[in-house]
Amino acid sequence: MRCLFYSGLSLLLLASSVVHAQTSRAATAASYLERGNAWYAKGELARAIDDYSLAIACNPRYAEAYYNRGNARYVQGEIEGAIADFSRTIELAPNYAKAYNSRGVARQAQGDLAGALADYNQALKLMPKVAAVYHNRGFLWLIKGQLQAALTDFNRALELDARYAKAYNGRGHLYLVKGELEAALTDFDQAIKFAPHLAEAYRGRGVVRLLQGREVEAQQDFAQCIKLNPDLQLTLEKFIEAAKQLPAVK
Repeated sequence: MRCLFYSGLSLLLLASSVVHAQTSRAATAASYLERGNAWYAKGELARAIDDYSLAIACNPRYAEAYYNRGNARYVQGEIEGAIADFSRTIELAPNYAKAYNSRGVARQAQGDLAGALADYNQALKLMPKVAAVYHNRGFLWLIKGQLQAALTDFNRALELDARYAKAYNGRGHLYLVKGELEAALTDFDQAIKFAPHLAEAYRGRGVVRLLQGREVEAQQDFAQCIKLNPDLQLTLEKFIEAAKQLPAVK
């Protein structure tokens, strides 16, 4: 009887130690995730990625850690790594709607429009009232030249969030493509009102003003655009020339 008692006690202690180890690993993984989020918020992307990786090492099935690491990798320009992390998130949590949206953005950046569209559609099935996804899909339609579909998505985004600056910016670019300069100007004004640091909106408004013959105001907008995002200077002239060549503008 004593042997059976000790044997049973040993099994209980072993089971307890396993549970404790699992709980400890989960707590450690959550701590790394939290610290990674803090680094991400400070713009310390490399440190954030290191902590997300440590969280994954502690818990290889930690979907949120993969998702957050994917976001950090995307911001760093590591598109392939970001897509891999978003895909792993979806494998672990097939209803993780934000991962479909984020993977769509990354695929679109790669030029994989078909893959991006599939991801946006799935994201909208899972969260049909999120303005950002409609905005993202709207820009994809705009790139593909499907203007009515783009307009529908931008309008839907603004129905869901009337202060969504990126949707005004997107619709402003659509109206610019259509040659509807006053409508474009109104939307760019709204985008800047709600997001004064949105460089692309100043660029778009500058082009509209240039096409309207308002040279001084256009140059002011271009200067503000470059101040907010110096990287846009590399493509600004090409953007202006492309806008001048739009059939609707001629």
